[in-house]
Amino acid sequence: MKTITVKLPEDENKELEEFVKKRGLSKSEFVRHLIIEKLDRNKKEKMGWLLIAEKSMNKLLDNKKDEEKLSKYL
Repeated sequence: MKTITVKLPEDENKELEEFVKKRGLSKSEFVRHLIIEKLDRNKKEKMGWLLIAEKSMNKLLDNKKDEEKLSKYL
């Protein structure tokens, strides 16, 4: 595994320590879960946009008028 160092102001560090202590996690586990959660959200958002784009392209490309013109060239 790769080690990452995060510098926090003293008050934020204390707040983080209290939070992870209540949850029974280590700081490393907490930060790792945040990173994984963020990466997964980005993947889901990207997949959503790709799905919307695919549907839009299907609407544009699936019409008889264009198919007749394209069939001449294919």
